[in-house]
Amino acid sequence: MGSNGIFTSPSGKPLSFTVINIGGYSDWVADMSVIQQELKAVGIAITPDNLAANDFLDRLYTGSFQLAYYAQTGGPTPYYEFRQWLYSANSAPIGKNAASNWERYSNPATDQLLNAYALTTDTATQHQIIDQLQEVVLSDVPYIPVTEEVGWFQYNTADFTGWPTPSDPYAIPAAYAYPDMGIVLLHLAPKS
Repeated sequence: MGSNGIFTSPSGKPLSFTVINIGGYSDWVADMSVIQQELKAVGIAITPDNLAANDFLDRLYTGSFQLAYYAQTGGPTPYYEFRQWLYSANSAPIGKNAASNWERYSNPATDQLLNAYALTTDTATQHQIIDQLQEVVLSDVPYIPVTEEVGWFQYNTADFTGWPTPSDPYAIPAAYAYPDMGIVLLHLAPKS
């Protein structure tokens, strides 16, 4: 560890990274400040690069970053997030737009696990596959999952029934959550 509290390599290079972020999201900018303080406490320096949304998305999709702070929509099981993050078909060469695997992670064994999950309805088998995918994330994947928001939503029950409830949370009811927004719409019915 150097005198500045940041770890350095034997050649003297500091353990530091630039993190691209959407500067127009004040909560994300505040999150990055907290993350920066917490990482410095363990000897890692990060420098937030708060960009305009279009510039951020261009750099994210094309792989022009060291670290990026962003969110992806999940689904009713971890499979949906793992497929976005880990499936090699969702990636692309650096400089080309990737669909969702912006880390450019590629591993045929991981692709096989994701394909196997999609082909079974057996919950025990699905759980075993998710356990293996968690191990991939812990040992092999260049991303750090961070929870940075709560699920904000509201709806009016005056004219429609079928909304998600605490006893039947079949989907995220927020209008921005895909594919959940479509699932919610399929459950709604006018009140009689």
